[in-house]
Amino acid sequence: MISRLLKDHDHILRTLNLLEMLFLDSCRGHKPDYQLMLSIVAYVQDFPERVHHPAEDLVFSLLIKDGEDEGGIARELIKDHTEMEIMTRELRGTIEHLKYRGGVQPDNLNNALAEFLTRQRRHLYFEETVVYPMISKILTNDDWDRIDTIIPPLEDPVFGERTRSDYERLYREIDTRNE
Repeated sequence: MISRLLKDHDHILRTLNLLEMLFLDSCRGHKPDYQLMLSIVAYVQDFPERVHHPAEDLVFSLLIKDGEDEGGIARELIKDHTEMEIMTRELRGTIEHLKYRGGVQPDNLNNALAEFLTRQRRHLYFEETVVYPMISKILTNDDWDRIDTIIPPLEDPVFGERTRSDYERLYREIDTRNE
């Protein structure tokens, strides 16, 4: 399961890297590519909310029973998932508004993007450097077996075996920029 979660992080980071490039282009005065930004934020909203965070939350919930320190960290991460999901929805709304109606100042978008990127990366780094190693030491084989029976393998809509049609441009852009 940890390897699956790390793979998810790699995919999320690839999309965040592209969003950061688009953000920096916008800061440098280029016209924002709202459609591509929207695709990235939709992916970060769709996949983590539907697949990745529920899997992590289940794993984290097993820490709550084990000890106060681990339980406190787990509760904070579950809360952080909710807060990040709200932030992602708000950013998506801002980008949709710009794309379809205009009217939001670019500085507002750039501030929202900077906060979003910083928050996402800080969260991923904390999980990988502190929480995942802690989980690996605490959870037993029985815990992992139980988790595997509860969480079905779900396909990543961008990086899975087949890229979903609404994410084809996003996948091509990531693939092209990583060459």
